[in-house]
Amino acid sequence: MKIEVYKLESIRPIVLMPVREKLLAGGYTAFPSAALDFPDDGIDFLRLLVKDPITTFPGRISGESLKDIGILTDDWCLIQKGIEARPNDLVAAIIEGQFFIKRYKPRYRPNNTLRELKLQSANPDFSDFDITDQTEFQLWGVVTWTFRNWRKL
Repeated sequence: MKIEVYKLESIRPIVLMPVREKLLAGGYTAFPSAALDFPDDGIDFLRLLVKDPITTFPGRISGESLKDIGILTDDWCLIQKGIEARPNDLVAAIIEGQFFIKRYKPRYRPNNTLRELKLQSANPDFSDFDITDQTEFQLWGVVTWTFRNWRKL
């Protein structure tokens, strides 16, 4: 799964009014109150999504190696540099000169030093990357959000 990285064009607030009703993904319930059509608080989406505009970059994903966790070609993501990757995070990495997004899978020794590092795909048709001392590798950033456009307007 590869990625194109962009620069944020603006950090102006984007304030939207939230839906006050719980958005259920299950069965039917009673009708919500009509008063919920007029929420009073707004959400600044940029502030919600971007904690540090200087170190956050949007990226467009291509490839199907993460399809089993719901990340597909043409999805977008936000990548933040300068934060430590944790096990199972999605990370943006440069491997052998190419940008990839993979699942971060470190294994540690009992003294907490890194024993091995695997960057894992989520599709059996794609192999994982076993990072060794001989691998040309740079952990570029941590993926903090992914997005999909469900309907083009």
